[in-house]
Amino acid sequence: MGNISSLITKEQQYIRPSGVDYNNATNKNLLPAGWMNGYIESAEIRDTRSGTGQYIYIAWRTLDGQHLVHDHINIKNDNPVAVDIGLRTLGTIARALGMESIDDTEQLNGREIAVRLAIEEAGEWPARNVIKAYAKTSTTRPKRASDLDKTRHQIRGNENRNQQANFRSAEGPTGDEIPF
Repeated sequence: MGNISSLITKEQQYIRPSGVDYNNATNKNLLPAGWMNGYIESAEIRDTRSGTGQYIYIAWRTLDGQHLVHDHINIKNDNPVAVDIGLRTLGTIARALGMESIDDTEQLNGREIAVRLAIEEAGEWPARNVIKAYAKTSTTRPKRASDLDKTRHQIRGNENRNQQANFRSAEGPTGDEIPF
């Protein structure tokens, strides 16, 4: 929990979206890349390792509770570009939650929000999920990881039907093979 309004100006709260791709490398169960609904399990302000800046640490969890992805949103940093990206992301989160501004990280805890996940390969480190974007939750996006399996099954079923249809069209109108 932490007061954000003392760290950023009102003008900085309305900056447009951008992706932030920070996460921890301990997540062993990767989620597929794409949009997924979930909720912010916790959000708090933390100091950077160098001690010269601060970021909002967000722990986002899938609705089924099985997967946790972390994000770090810079709000105070020696690098003004990092702050700009962080404030844009914070503005995106506020709009996705239907809020005009976020004054305290406590306002984020427990709130449903969709994220666009990606999988990041990190050389010698294991691959991990990263949050690339935030958006308002939608019924058109899968709500749970189990729904993704249903969606994949439907897509595979459609691909199989298309392949069968293509095979039938290569046969003659009576279903006989075309002589060569």
